[in-house]
Amino acid sequence: MPELVDSLSCPKCGGPLKLEIGEVIVTCQYCGTASRIIGDRPFLVRHGMLAYRLDRAGAEASSTGWMEGGFLKPDDLRASSHLESLECVYVPFYVFEVDATTSYGGVLTRTGTNERRSGTVPRNVFWKILARRSGEFPVREYKIPLAHKVPFDTAGMVPGSRFLNAEVDEDEAMRVAREQVAAHERELLKDLVDVIEDARTEVVVKDAEFLHAPLWFGVYAYRDRTYRIILDAASGEVVRGDIPPPSGGFGEFLREAGRGLFRR
Repeated sequence: MPELVDSLSCPKCGGPLKLEIGEVIVTCQYCGTASRIIGDRPFLVRHGMLAYRLDRAGAEASSTGWMEGGFLKPDDLRASSHLESLECVYVPFYVFEVDATTSYGGVLTRTGTNERRSGTVPRNVFWKILARRSGEFPVREYKIPLAHKVPFDTAGMVPGSRFLNAEVDEDEAMRVAREQVAAHERELLKDLVDVIEDARTEVVVKDAEFLHAPLWFGVYAYRDRTYRIILDAASGEVVRGDIPPPSGGFGEFLREAGRGLFRR
C-alpha cells in the first residue's frame, strides 16, 4: 500500500501527492486541490479556506498586544516575555450546516412551582469538526469566521505557512457532528427546564464543506517557563492564550482578581 500511495498524482494538475499514514484527504501542494483517497484513486473534494488578515508581523503584534493586560495576567507579562516561536498552520475542518429540531418534556423547579413544560425547539446551526485525530486544539472555543471563506488557493496562503491533511473522512465527521449537536441541544434545554424527563433531537445535515483555517501557533517565554498562544489569522482574534500563574502567591492572585473585577 505505501508504494501505491507514493505513486498517486493530483487528479487536477498531475503533481505528486504526499500522503502520510492515517490521512484520508490530501491537499495538493502545487494547485491546492483536495482529494479523498479511496483505494488507489483520488476523488476531488469541494475545498475552501479562510482568507488571512494577519501576516507574521500582524501575528507578532497581536501576541504582544494580548500580553499587555487583562484579567489575571501578571503586570509584567509584556515586559518580561518574548516570543520563542510562531508558525502559521492551515488546519482542516469540516463545517456542517444542520437543522436541529428538539422535542422535550421536563419540569421547571427554579420558580418553586414544579411547572411541567414541553415543546419543540427548532434551530439552524453551523457545526465544525476538526479533521485531525491527534493534537490538542480548542475546537469549541474557536469560532470559524465563515465570512472570510474563499476557494482554496495555494497562492493566497500566508507566506511560509504549511497545511495539514485530513485524518477523518466526511462520513465519520458527519456522524460525530450529529452526536455533538444532539448533546449540545440537550445542554441548551437547561435554560428551559431544570429536570429533563425526555429529549429527542432530529439532526438534518443540509450542507457540508471541507476547509482549511489559517491559525498562528506561538510559544512565548515568561520567567523561564514557556506558554502557548493561538491566533486566528482570518479574524485577527486570539483563540486561546495560556496565562502564567501568579508568581507572588495567593496574595497576588487576589490583587489581580480584584483589579480585573473592579477595573473601570
